[in-house]
Amino acid sequence: MKRWSKKAVLGAFLIGIAGAAAVSPAENAIRAEAAAVDFLVPDSQSRYLTEEDLAGMNAQVACYAKNEIYARHGRTFASQELQEYFEDQSWYYGYISPSSFSDAVFNGYETANIQLLTDWEYSLAANGYQLDQPGYSFTDVYDYLYGISVVDEALFEENWEESYVAPESNSRYLTQSEVEEMTLQELCYAKNEIYARRGRLFQSQELQDYFNSKTWYYGYISPSSFSDTVFNAYESSNIQLLKDEEFKRSANGYQLDQPGYDIYAVGEGVSDVSTQYIFPDSDSRYLTDEEVANLSARTLCYAKNEIYARRGRQFESQELQDFFNAKSWYNGTISPSAFSPSVFNQYETANIELLKSYEYAKEPGGYQLY
Repeated sequence: MKRWSKKAVLGAFLIGIAGAAAVSPAENAIRAEAAAVDFLVPDSQSRYLTEEDLAGMNAQVACYAKNEIYARHGRTFASQELQEYFEDQSWYYGYISPSSFSDAVFNGYETANIQLLTDWEYSLAANGYQLDQPGYSFTDVYDYLYGISVVDEALFEENWEESYVAPESNSRYLTQSEVEEMTLQELCYAKNEIYARRGRLFQSQELQDYFNSKTWYYGYISPSSFSDTVFNAYESSNIQLLKDEEFKRSANGYQLDQPGYDIYAVGEGVSDVSTQYIFPDSDSRYLTDEEVANLSARTLCYAKNEIYARRGRQFESQELQDFFNAKSWYNGTISPSAFSPSVFNQYETANIELLKSYEYAKEPGGYQLY
């Protein structure tokens, strides 16, 4: 699975603001995926930049572009602002401390381009761009990348944080009151979310399904190869806090991979997961591109078939039948051969087509059910 960075999600978000209705789902997916591997200066390591190349860069963008050359070589940063920005990039893997990093790794292009970008930065601001100022923002950098000058960054941050159970578990200590508000399932997922952020794969199909549905997840380290030494102090402490609360609630903790498990209940704040819909009102309104664009092919497939399930359809797929059998609202009485799409209203018909178009854009042939 390809990791979609925070920047990639923002790219898709901005494309939507600019007028996603004019762009097909397949094109939207391609453009968003391309954003995930974007650089401020894609070829700064392979040619000499010119002042014409820097036109349109303000001091902040020039500073970031200069440090992008260091980041490509695995350098970490003392600046929290720079570290936060580069950690959101899909291509970044920082492992060399500033004190251990040597400029000898740079080729002739990189050395010259660092100097050019530095000169440009200082021509725009006498002391250069001042990093780590209170309330620093990446809006100008996103504007430079995507060419859209008006960004509701607060709205984006809210949507981004909603994709995590505990968005800040890697950067601050969670509190007891916070974890007490989580369901047993959420405690387990939040604990494993810390591992998932570090690229861990999971033996549990339930956990793997859940994290595969997240735009930020890029799992590549097997459980046997993963080492807890990668965790910082916040992460180690929060894992223990979440684990303690989980096993205080239940002697054996949350039981993963039970038949009919529901990954969509996490974040809903409802303990009775059997009542949950993916889209509770897909039979009474039109779903939007923004709502479905970042869902996995599996989730899109389930949401599409949820519309059929509401109408009492049974399923040939055991996977779908198991999923809907676990729902308290489901009453499957109509065989696939006897079911007629004529029962659908205009909302349902349109939503089925929308969900199907995104599903098939994500995976040719659609999600493969068992």
